[in-house]
Amino acid sequence: MTDVHGSPSTDPGRVASSPPEGRREGDPLIRVRDLRRVYYKGDIEVVALAGVDLDIHEGEFVAVMGPSGSGKSTLMHLFGCLDRPTTGSYRLDGIEVSQLDDVELSRIRNRKVGFVFQTFNLLSDSSAADNIALPLVYAGIGRRERYGTSQVAADAMGLGNRLDHTPAELSGGEVQRVAIARALAANPRIILADEPTGNLDTVTGAQIMAIFHRLHRQGTTIIMVTHDQKLARYADRIVYLRDGQITGEEQVLHREQPDEEHREIRVVSPAKSRRPHRMGWLDLIRIGFREGLWTHKMRTFLTMLGVMFGVAAVIAIFSVAEGAKLELMRHIEAMGANTIRVVARELEGDALRESRSKGNEGLTRADAEALVSVLPSVTRMAPMKLVKADIIVGTIKGTSEVWATTPEFPALVNSRVGKGSFFTDDEMTFARSVCVLGEAAASELFGNRDPLGQQVTIGRTVYDVIGVMARKPVSEEDLNRHIYVPLSAALVRVKRAPGAGELDRILLAITEGRQVRPTSEVVTTVLKRRHRDVGDFDISIPEEKLELQQQARKLMNLVLLAMAFIALLVGGIGIMNIMLATVTERTREIGIRRSVGATQMDILKQFLIEAVGISFVGGLIGIILGFGLGYGITRLAGWAQAVYSTKATVTGFVVAVAVGLIFGIYPAWTAAKQDPIGALRYE
Repeated sequence: MTDVHGSPSTDPGRVASSPPEGRREGDPLIRVRDLRRVYYKGDIEVVALAGVDLDIHEGEFVAVMGPSGSGKSTLMHLFGCLDRPTTGSYRLDGIEVSQLDDVELSRIRNRKVGFVFQTFNLLSDSSAADNIALPLVYAGIGRRERYGTSQVAADAMGLGNRLDHTPAELSGGEVQRVAIARALAANPRIILADEPTGNLDTVTGAQIMAIFHRLHRQGTTIIMVTHDQKLARYADRIVYLRDGQITGEEQVLHREQPDEEHREIRVVSPAKSRRPHRMGWLDLIRIGFREGLWTHKMRTFLTMLGVMFGVAAVIAIFSVAEGAKLELMRHIEAMGANTIRVVARELEGDALRESRSKGNEGLTRADAEALVSVLPSVTRMAPMKLVKADIIVGTIKGTSEVWATTPEFPALVNSRVGKGSFFTDDEMTFARSVCVLGEAAASELFGNRDPLGQQVTIGRTVYDVIGVMARKPVSEEDLNRHIYVPLSAALVRVKRAPGAGELDRILLAITEGRQVRPTSEVVTTVLKRRHRDVGDFDISIPEEKLELQQQARKLMNLVLLAMAFIALLVGGIGIMNIMLATVTERTREIGIRRSVGATQMDILKQFLIEAVGISFVGGLIGIILGFGLGYGITRLAGWAQAVYSTKATVTGFVVAVAVGLIFGIYPAWTAAKQDPIGALRYE
């Protein structure tokens, strides 16, 4: 005979053990006095036990017999601490069981009691090895040790080569042997067998009884419920129950002897006494993911969808927002980040007449020169006039805008000439009829031909093409479609519309970006004074455009974020619904785990980890999906690069996990509060 570590045992007979503290030598292992158990079904009172007195000593083999409904199983459940008595006293090892809390009762089920059920009660999706080792999980035994013990117990049952099989792949006798091996794995003081051969054929039943007989000879206390008088006579003593009361006892002088095997059964887990009754977090996570989530992969994936899309939406929204902001900044820099734009406001009717009556002629070159003279922060200035005239090249009529300006214009808008040159100060001074085309305007008018040296008719004047601007990123105003001519040439050759001012715009380049706003305030003051408080101009700066864009985008982002968090909320509700359904579906599993020593807290943690696991994995997939969405949107928009926010990523993931935790609490609490007996009986 060997234990789990191979230590020899030379005593072939019963193995006596000294009584624990609290029980004196000679006292019974189990002492029951006036034990009553009453159930209530609405207003109906069902008396399962009606005052039972019974002593069972260590090492006894006691059979409990009686007709259906006599209270046999109820007594068994009370002995195994799966149920609590309504009244009366139950002392186990000198301890009053009725005064123990859930943790202490679970410890008794884990360390002192091993259950063998008629319906086997094994975890259907777990291997024989995992089923046998299940009590050791809740005893805090390490993975390697408990599988070593599982191997020894399986060998003792003749199952050494069947450990990798699930219960569905085993015969009825093998399944019951797995159940017995599980009962022995934690080396309990008592084996409680409830109709252990009820679902087996005669031959297999005899083999199971032979195992119980050998266990009894080795000193194990066995209490067996049975209807079969022949099986009961394997015991030392038979207790008869009827209507919840003991009606008699019988000492078996010549009990049936099964065929003896020389192999003795001894499974010892020496680590049990050195470890706390506490399940490890790694085991909780393993059970939650492998047995809870992986077993139902499609259902788990569908439950994750809400969390996945919520996290992905949060990341994608912030990515798009940051990308749009950078793109806008790039466009503003392309236009000139340190610029102030003065734009003429069109006046009509009475407003125009009032303005002209005050001697105001709108924006003029004199205004531009005055601003340069009084503002030392202005480094460049470009007055501009929109030329409203037809554009013709041969038979092609162009749609571009023609702007008359000065040679300083390209530097003001961070633009450059791609081919040829921009007009010079000399050409400006002598009002030469030359023009420079934007990249898109050149393509529209000349196609694939080289426009340099060609001519463009604007209004009634023919202009020579001397340059083509390099392509610029498209912004609120597509500079690629513009045509530029000298301001002096346009003012001389193009007739001004009635009521129109000399200029339509004045662009001012400022030394530093921080001086743009205060300079714009001075510009406003100067022009108001020069225009005699007539509001015929507007001033805009890139910062204001950026702020307006950001405000609009923030509003949109808030709406989208609200939708993302609603998706997370819906995902959380989905998790709760699925977990509640899972609790109902896995009620028997809960009962099995409770019967081998799982506490309410163990069950709560297991189901909570499953809920958090769904949101955790969903959040990780959501991060990947969010990065993909952000990249895809960036590519579709034609932006330079995708930008990801670490804060948004972490926030979305943390919120997702929190959603799983919050919405998983109620289902986990519901699972933990399951009555062990009701859970085991659940169909």
